[in-house]
Amino acid sequence: MSEPIGRVGGSNVTNTNNNIENDAISTQDNFGPSRAPNPSDRNSDISFKGGMVITHAQIPDNFKVAIDSIRQPKPSNSIGNKLGRAFLWIINLFKGVRSSNSLSTHSKLDILRNKKPAPLPDNVSNKGRPYIFTPEQLGNLCGLDKGVKINYFEKNENSNKNYKEILFPQGEPRLSDIKQNAELQDCWFLSSISSMIQSQGTESIERLFSESKTPGNVIVRLGANLYDVPMGRIESNGGDKFGSDSSNWVVTLENAMLMHLALSAESPDVSDPKSLETYKTAIRMPMNLPTVGLIALHGYKREAFNSQYEQLDLYFASVEDGVNYISQLLKLGKPCVIGQTSEHPQKVAMRDGISPNHAVTVLEVVPKGFKILDPYGQVKTLPKESIVDYTLHTIRRMDEPDENYVFTSSVKPKEVPEAVKDLLKQQEDDF
Repeated sequence: MSEPIGRVGGSNVTNTNNNIENDAISTQDNFGPSRAPNPSDRNSDISFKGGMVITHAQIPDNFKVAIDSIRQPKPSNSIGNKLGRAFLWIINLFKGVRSSNSLSTHSKLDILRNKKPAPLPDNVSNKGRPYIFTPEQLGNLCGLDKGVKINYFEKNENSNKNYKEILFPQGEPRLSDIKQNAELQDCWFLSSISSMIQSQGTESIERLFSESKTPGNVIVRLGANLYDVPMGRIESNGGDKFGSDSSNWVVTLENAMLMHLALSAESPDVSDPKSLETYKTAIRMPMNLPTVGLIALHGYKREAFNSQYEQLDLYFASVEDGVNYISQLLKLGKPCVIGQTSEHPQKVAMRDGISPNHAVTVLEVVPKGFKILDPYGQVKTLPKESIVDYTLHTIRRMDEPDENYVFTSSVKPKEVPEAVKDLLKQQEDDF
């Protein structure tokens, strides 16, 4: 039996073989050792000083069986990927690219601190009983070898008490904290995070975190679920690691998104190999859609038909449309993420200095085009004329007045050309 992640002063609660109707907080006489056991230990209950035993929501059996039986491909950074990144780095030297540190001046931070996001919907399905995953399950989901462990950011066993200091040592989440790891290819999620900060302020991210009863962990809300998430890097005994090269709060959100993808996908039929393979593909962390991240960060349940939000994936028939639509969406406080959908991705990449199949955040419309944040930590200017080769991803709340979005009525979801579909099938790299 595998134990869930979290350094504890006793034994550990598992997310298996528990009747969810009987999950409750109870007490025990034996408070366990004064120091926490290593997360690789295998025990049966979580106990805490003071005698409190904290329970977690049970992972549904079909999801648990699927998670335990699959192993995602190991993240990789091919030679072609590395060469492509190096080539774009040279191209960007001549484009006046700046570091994302330029976005962390006092005046710019004050603007983001003062923005107030719309309230999260009151739809949490597991209040008081967050989901928790074992190291082995997380290893399966992120493709690391066996012998997975958590390298915690803070070694103190009571570190969950000061989670804000651990996650936000500078006091708040900053756009400059985000630095993509080329191997993981989660630009879609990192750009959805940065677009939330840019459009709705730092509070839109801070409110996702709350104190966990599991030392070393923090509670994270994504979608309509709560997760008990390790504040640390998921690593294998061989030295491989999951997560970007970002600050602690970003890596912790990536850990949470790994869990959320596994439980927000369509329920798999564990008796059908094809269903398992479809599930495995659907929950991969690399190469997903920015709107998947935006839906989770806004607190919505991911559904084909949801009365609370509308997913918008827009393309532009003209440069004028692109400037107009993006300008209005930014004024409405909407997150704006764009990704290339050109029939000539390599040519467009060399022209704009942005990788094929890569998602970036639109920060503002400027006279020469669009100021964008690349999750590799670069601020660039995309020429106005280039916008017709990109698709915009955002979401809107359905309780907002329709007249605010009249300008989108003539826009249709982009039909991806067959040539582009073939290219996407052939190339896994997102350099």
